[in-house]
Amino acid sequence: MIVFEGSATALVAPMNKDYSINYDRFRQLVQRCVDSNVPAIIVNGTTGEASTLTIEEEHRLLIIAKEVAQDQCKIIAGTGSNDTLYAIEQSRAVEHLGVDGLLIVTPYYNKTSQEGLLNHYQMIADSVKAPIILYNVPSRTGMHISTDVVEELAKHKNIVGLKDATGDISYTMEVLRRTKDIEHFSVYSGNDDIIVPMMAAGAKGVISVISNIYPKETEQLCRYMLQGKINKARKLAYAMAPINNHLFTDVNPINVKAGLSKLGICEETVRLPLIPTTEEKKEALYQVMDIFEQMEF
Repeated sequence: MIVFEGSATALVAPMNKDYSINYDRFRQLVQRCVDSNVPAIIVNGTTGEASTLTIEEEHRLLIIAKEVAQDQCKIIAGTGSNDTLYAIEQSRAVEHLGVDGLLIVTPYYNKTSQEGLLNHYQMIADSVKAPIILYNVPSRTGMHISTDVVEELAKHKNIVGLKDATGDISYTMEVLRRTKDIEHFSVYSGNDDIIVPMMAAGAKGVISVISNIYPKETEQLCRYMLQGKINKARKLAYAMAPINNHLFTDVNPINVKAGLSKLGICEETVRLPLIPTTEEKKEALYQVMDIFEQMEF
């Protein structure tokens, strides 16, 4: 039931200047991941601006991802909602499209209790067959999954992992300790800047933003960690660190789209209320990208 090990690219949704989705550019992004041996991609997640996509757009992106990937990498769909019944409806719908897993963020805005979270996830997991990865990102949602709730949810046969975007290594360690004997459950870093410490602690990989720009390098970093080549992983992580720093000087995915525009892969366009980054921030990102691309590993 482990969906993937290594890196999973949290794909952006490329857009034209009129805010429509550029599906041809999306195909190109998926193909880059396949060519880079990325084991999984996330479609309609936070980085994919799912909160501003229509259901029709979300489903078309998933269909295209399946067509391009051709089973060469796993397709994981974001189906989280602050409405449990709607999350079930969406999860069932994309399950019929043949996705390999679901990434389900905690409810937001109408923040619930930990008991409510437990019921929310259990009800969704009971309603589908696809494996589910929990998504804990309190900086976005204002909602945190306690270690008690993670431990209980990890016992459910359909709940196979946690994307931990808390940035709190102590929390990660406690989750790993409590779930170490649950063979079907894995933890993934939700932060590109701490892949090495999280995988050293026992995480199986990362759900990555920087992998949109550097899919091959991000996957290589994870491979090094899985193979126990810590020194090589550390060297690559240090080289990528300045880029990670500049990718998050604005709300994701603003800057990663700016980075992709430098490579000629997609426009900087993001849907309102998000807007493109400033020229100063973009130039700073471009400078560290240029330095990284001149390095040898």
